[in-house]
Amino acid sequence: MTRTVCLPLAALLVFFQMSSAVGAESKELRKQRQEAQRERQTQKNERNKENNEAARAFRDYVRDLKAQYQEQVKELDTEFELRRVELKADHDARVAGAEAEYQKKLSSLFMTPGTEINKQSIEQLQADGKRYADELFALRKRSAEELHRESITKEERENILLAERDQMAMQEAADLGLTQRYAPILATPLGDGLSKQDERWNEREKKEVAKLEERNSKLLGEFRNGESLRKWEIENLNEDFKLTWDEKAKLHELDSEQIFYNTMFMQAAAGQQFDQQEFMAKLAEINEQKKLIKIETRKTNDKNKIKRREQRKKILDAD
Repeated sequence: MTRTVCLPLAALLVFFQMSSAVGAESKELRKQRQEAQRERQTQKNERNKENNEAARAFRDYVRDLKAQYQEQVKELDTEFELRRVELKADHDARVAGAEAEYQKKLSSLFMTPGTEINKQSIEQLQADGKRYADELFALRKRSAEELHRESITKEERENILLAERDQMAMQEAADLGLTQRYAPILATPLGDGLSKQDERWNEREKKEVAKLEERNSKLLGEFRNGESLRKWEIENLNEDFKLTWDEKAKLHELDSEQIFYNTMFMQAAAGQQFDQQEFMAKLAEINEQKKLIKIETRKTNDKNKIKRREQRKKILDAD
């Protein structure tokens, strides 16, 4: 009987001893995990503090750097504005010469004694008027092309200057550690593995590191991708210039055509046959074509604005 009772008591004693050992082990494991958690949090706080201080130092640096280079950019702008004044004066002189020549032709056509307004004189006036309009258009386009070339040259020189500034900014960013890839501060398995709390920590830490690098990337985007952005903007300037003058050329052709029909009034004044219905129909057609040309150009411009907005974002966000 005594032997029978002792066996369960011995088993119970072993159970309590094992439970006590497990409890002690669990308590020690919790302590280790808490200590590891505190260490990870300390490392994370230090990392975030260093990054914030680096970002603040970088902003201060680039603010001063931009101020230095802004003076040089202003010098380029001043040179361009002075050149613009010279080009405008040259253009005005060419236009004045063309106007003088046209006035001489008009004077010789109408101021010569005995000159009558007839079909031949009207046709001559029409031809001279078209040549004068074509010459003025060519002069305007020539002037615009000269100014555009000067503008592009200024932009390219500015790009070289700012590319130098961007390189200095990126070097400073690298020295401050803003270009580095951060390794997540992850919990490692203790005892029987990762706890639920450890798993949640690791998930959050990976996301926070990704956000941290994204934040740094946006801070540096202006300087990392500045040269690419400026070259893209120069391409846009060339594209816009071509679009503008393609439209002007088409409108000029219609204006020249309209000159022919406007002479019908003069023919009517000279007593010649005048088809008013044809005249009005043709003017309406010309006006419609002008509107369609402007609508098409505006549509292209609007599409370009939408596409370029996305393209600009992609350039700035590129790694």
